[in-house]
Amino acid sequence: MNLERYTFGVGDRFAHQAAAQLRAFQKMEERGVEVIPVWNKSNREHTFVGSHPQSVYDAAALAIKELGWSKPWHVDADHIGLPTVDPFLPCSDFFTIDVADSIGKPVDKADIDAFVSKHDELQGSIQIPGIEKPLELSADSIAAIASQYMLAVREAGEIYRYIAEKKGGEDQMIAEVSMDETDAPQTPPELLVILTMLADERVQLQTIAPKFTGRFNKGVDYVGDLAQFEQEFSDDLAVIAHAVAAYGLPANLKMSVHSGSDEFSLYPIIQCALTRTGAGLHLKSACTSWL
Repeated sequence: MNLERYTFGVGDRFAHQAAAQLRAFQKMEERGVEVIPVWNKSNREHTFVGSHPQSVYDAAALAIKELGWSKPWHVDADHIGLPTVDPFLPCSDFFTIDVADSIGKPVDKADIDAFVSKHDELQGSIQIPGIEKPLELSADSIAAIASQYMLAVREAGEIYRYIAEKKGGEDQMIAEVSMDETDAPQTPPELLVILTMLADERVQLQTIAPKFTGRFNKGVDYVGDLAQFEQEFSDDLAVIAHAVAAYGLPANLKMSVHSGSDEFSLYPIIQCALTRTGAGLHLKSACTSWL
């Protein structure tokens, strides 16, 4: 199962908005822009309002039928882990694997050393098209990054394999790895090492959600440095393209931006970068401002 080039995650907190949301996708199609809807709702959101995962699928499926949508569509089990994924398995095909809580937790030094030894290509200056200055990585800096993120990546691998087994194979699912709900944004060297470790774990992720500078709140515009966001977004696009070529990750691997909702000041920046690079995008919005 391959995720399309441009996808938009829409939240439907009370399972009443699916038709209105789908009409927005139809209006985009009328303007010659194909964007595929992905209805997303997390276990946390279900807990808040007392709903269940099947309700998201049912609302979306009804809207698809009523409005005659003939293009693909998906349902995202948003921000799940092993303790929460099971109720989403029958009614989701997209899984946002959230491992932010495992970032920074310790792993054996021997495992770190083995990773550094295996990937000596990461040491030295790495020139990545689209990034002005080469990435400079030493054995010590690679080890420091790996020690910060290895447990999270291993957890992502464990969750990914569990879902694939339950769904009947890797081709029956779309995987996103989310590391955005943490304190500090990942640097380009950190993202490169993370993607290398995910390739080692054989996680066939199709989107990755890194942390960006600034605040992405619901119902208000982005709060932060727009120039800094532009630099981070552009650099991350370049690192993803490099990792796909270097480590055999899926060719359609793309950025996922968890936008909260109404981050309108970011959209021109994102559009410019996508036009320049030809990259795809998954933009995830809570859509709570629609209530």
